[in-house]
Amino acid sequence: MRLSNPELLYTLSSLWVKTLRVEVEFLAPPQFPSIVAFWHGRMFLLPFALRSYAEKVAILISRHRDGELIAQIVEKMGFKTVRGSAGKGKGGDRAFKEMVKLIEKGYTVAITPDGPKGPREVVKPGVAKLSMKTGTPVYPLTFSANWKFNLNSWDRFLIPYPFSKCRVVLGNPIDPARFQNEEELRKEIELNMKKLTEKVERGEV
Repeated sequence: MRLSNPELLYTLSSLWVKTLRVEVEFLAPPQFPSIVAFWHGRMFLLPFALRSYAEKVAILISRHRDGELIAQIVEKMGFKTVRGSAGKGKGGDRAFKEMVKLIEKGYTVAITPDGPKGPREVVKPGVAKLSMKTGTPVYPLTFSANWKFNLNSWDRFLIPYPFSKCRVVLGNPIDPARFQNEEELRKEIELNMKKLTEKVERGEV
């Protein structure tokens, strides 16, 4: 059954998250403004775990059907949303300009660089372009749980079982000034995101 009521889904998700034991660790102090990048399949817990920063964070959410539902939920939690993508088409140019303005105002922008439809865990160019344009560092963000399951979706969406222990980790910043071009930066962001997720999965960080 497909849940399409944002109020109901928010209530169910909140109750689910309240059963979890969640640890949050920053490997480096978070900087505002900045860009936070996390995989589409690892988004379930993150808005709840970082809710105390909501007033300083804007989340990029696609305009596809599920995006409207997600947008209503995260806005209810206090986050600002940007609708579109970090690339061209489907509101991408408008969303990109809006994210640049938000960063200039001191917001951190959160992006799922493999969304909204994949390929899974492949970083698209938009996040590197935004980082280069604004000179803003990119922080990888991920989470895992000791007891979890994956949905049968393109992103293998991860959901912790109730009462499981979860670990949310914000990685070290990636400074765009270190790179010659956007493609070098894009590759580094993807590598860092994959490495951080693997380490959290293995309990090494």
